[in-house]
Amino acid sequence: MRNLKYHFNKVFSVILILFLIMIFNISAVSAFSDYEKDVADRLYKDLNQKYRITEFREGSLEYETLKTLEKNIIKEKFKNEEFKAHHVDDKKINAYYIGAGNIMLFEGLLQKLNTEDQLAGLIAHEMGHAVEEHLTEDLERNLGLSLLNILFNHFTDNEYQTMTNVAQNLIANGYSRDQEQESDIYAVDLMLRSGYDPQGLIELMQIFKKNSNNFKLLEFTQTHPIPQSRIDYLKEYIAQKKSKTTGEKNTESNDTSLNLPVKVDSANFENSLISFSYPSDWEIKEERVLKREVRFRYQLQAEKLKAEIFLEDLSSKTFMETGRKQFNYAAIEAEENGYQVSKRVIKDDKLDIYQLQLNRNQQVELKYFINQKGRQQLLRLSFELASTNNIQQQKQIENLIDSIKFK
Repeated sequence: MRNLKYHFNKVFSVILILFLIMIFNISAVSAFSDYEKDVADRLYKDLNQKYRITEFREGSLEYETLKTLEKNIIKEKFKNEEFKAHHVDDKKINAYYIGAGNIMLFEGLLQKLNTEDQLAGLIAHEMGHAVEEHLTEDLERNLGLSLLNILFNHFTDNEYQTMTNVAQNLIANGYSRDQEQESDIYAVDLMLRSGYDPQGLIELMQIFKKNSNNFKLLEFTQTHPIPQSRIDYLKEYIAQKKSKTTGEKNTESNDTSLNLPVKVDSANFENSLISFSYPSDWEIKEERVLKREVRFRYQLQAEKLKAEIFLEDLSSKTFMETGRKQFNYAAIEAEENGYQVSKRVIKDDKLDIYQLQLNRNQQVELKYFINQKGRQQLLRLSFELASTNNIQQQKQIENLIDSIKFK
């Protein structure tokens, strides 16, 4: 009896360990499965043979809008995934999501847009198809594949080819009405979190309806049907969301041209170690330094914004300290304190730049950890904003970060 109990406990322990390993692997796996990456790659190659396609680069409004939306994704498995927006050089009024974070925007459609909010509505809708996992949902329903099979690619070559064909047909022929509505609702929520007016999404739908008589050019409505009921439920949902937000201003849609960013007068800061540019209406003040390893500390202040910047020498640390390590520590600590945390690594040839966005109860903080590659000096910046709705202020912060130079 004792041996039987011993063997039972041993088997149970092994099963428990295997279960924990499986759960860990599920949490670590990419949000975009291998089948979705393969579908996106094949569709991209097909499109690239037919059209001239380029990826929108940093600095373009399409790129910056995408990244602003990306920072405000709150679904855990998609927080650290990278989305890409591609320009399709064709006059068709079209856009669609091809999988693995890739959004295709046709020139004909971009020319019809008048505001940044309309652009944000378009991109947010396509991101909704990704984050709501419509490809995986349809494969599970149409082919009877389990989520574990899809995550770990446990299927035969024939099954793989079949599911790839199904996914390609789904993208080409459009999602279901329920999935379109789900993506619309997701877009509204994402736009509100990102500081965009969701009225831009309704204006986008109206643009499609206005151009719907030009069937040779308009392809969007083939995969994204736009009945009046779709506009009606969007209006109702947006009204409900705005009515729940106390103290929120009822702003009109921004009529700023997509190609004419707001000009902001800037001032230059420089000391013996770094230089950067900042808006001229911000105040900068040197603070007393209390720790030997801190080389300097400054406070920045503006309307509805407080910030701090300091440079820390990490070379005296007992253990090897890096910007990435401090970045990860700060993210863990913030999550333990109840913040919603968005992490971002910014690519730069000379600097390692890590950004955290922390959200809790309308409180927003942006934290940056910046060092020269291979150097043990860490520049830290933190910004406290009144809300995520001030896009101009966030753009000013991004411009400040872009202007930083070490000496």
